[in-house]
Amino acid sequence: MTRAVPQPVRNDPGTDVETDHQDSLLDASLILVEFPSELLLHLAEEFGNPLALLVSKAHLSKAFRTAARAALAILTHANLYEWARTVDDAAVAAVVSTCPKLSSLSLALCGNITDAAVLAVASGCPQLTTLNLGGFRNITDTAVVAVASGCKQLTMLNLNSCQNITDAAVLAVASGCPQLTTLNLGGCNFTDSALAAVASGCPQLTTLNLFGCRNLTDAAVVAVASGCPQLSLLCLAYCFTITNTAVAAVASGCKLLTTLNLWGCFKITDAALVAVASGCKQLTSLGLTYCSNITDDAVVQVASQCKQLTSLSLAYCSKITDAAVVAVALGCKQLTTLDLFSCRRITDAAFMEAADPGCKQLTTLNLGNCSQISDAAVVAVASGCKQLKSLDLRCCSKITDAAAVVVAAKCKQLTSLNLGCCGEITDAAVAAVASKCKVLSTLYLYGCSNITDAAKANIPETIRVKC
Repeated sequence: MTRAVPQPVRNDPGTDVETDHQDSLLDASLILVEFPSELLLHLAEEFGNPLALLVSKAHLSKAFRTAARAALAILTHANLYEWARTVDDAAVAAVVSTCPKLSSLSLALCGNITDAAVLAVASGCPQLTTLNLGGFRNITDTAVVAVASGCKQLTMLNLNSCQNITDAAVLAVASGCPQLTTLNLGGCNFTDSALAAVASGCPQLTTLNLFGCRNLTDAAVVAVASGCPQLSLLCLAYCFTITNTAVAAVASGCKLLTTLNLWGCFKITDAALVAVASGCKQLTSLGLTYCSNITDDAVVQVASQCKQLTSLSLAYCSKITDAAVVAVALGCKQLTTLDLFSCRRITDAAFMEAADPGCKQLTTLNLGNCSQISDAAVVAVASGCKQLKSLDLRCCSKITDAAAVVVAAKCKQLTSLNLGCCGEITDAAVAAVASKCKVLSTLYLYGCSNITDAAKANIPETIRVKC
């Protein structure tokens, strides 16, 4: 992925600074024009987005313009994100005609573009392997059908939030792009039959994002599990009709799965997670936010069998208790991220038992709105998890200054701390955090009525305070 190019400092036209600046750039352009186009392109890539750099400097001299044109003719990667607000169909057509060797193109969030731009890409970029149209709300099936027909070498296609995409487009992709390994259809409006066609036509898929595809049922996911055994990442978040049947099929058919997102799949129960624990031994990331039927039994199974887990989200899993937390802490030694937001049955006992022997690698912990958590739990976490970078304690009404002082003393790598709506927190906590958390960049203090303006004024400017 190409990096964004930092914009040069703009000095007032006609000033000595501006004149000197232009002179130096002109001198540089005279040197650059002597370089072979391959070397000029290499330098442009090293300094950021090559398309942006070559185009933005074209005004410096006619010679540089000629050199830049030659370099653009062999450019393989283009990202138009930094022009997303202004780029239009004509601009995309110009890029396509100027850069005939493109293999990777990102038009993500380019809101002024229509089907016409994508049609130009489809006809002018036959070597394209990566195409990002994410957030491209104006395009229709017509554009995607053209891409599927004209870009046969595609391995990555992002159609996230392209709300006008229906079965016709997805069916065309399934039949026209057999080499796809990554496909993002999040938020698109298609049905089971289209996804079944993808499962049959794109057997090399390793990444499939179906976030918010609410028309899908178990039948479509079962087809994916059968047809795409190489899947390593599958997102089914907010596919509300999905049940245990779909998840069990994935667990059985996708043994290489490392990331599974089931956020908002509220129909699944422990049986689904038991199947995942048994079948997906390589799992590193599991998202179960809003899976309110999940209990400790399922989490214990995951913790005992998915030893490579590094990220687990149990936010809003209202049936989870201390037993699940202890099992995760002791069983998942590589865990770096744990989200327990609004798991209100969890108490201090879980962390006092498990924080020291387990969770040594933890960098992100969310205990927000865990109403039974008090200072004792936070002290245990701070003492046992010294690599913490982000700690969320918002709406933990039992938290006092004592907890914040220990966090400040022991969590030296902390960059983000959320104490929002912790009503017992006072100036003493703020002073400790501000003075001892040397790398802290964000501090949330909204709803903390006992903190004075004087305490906030003494917080270093390097810390962004959100009140």
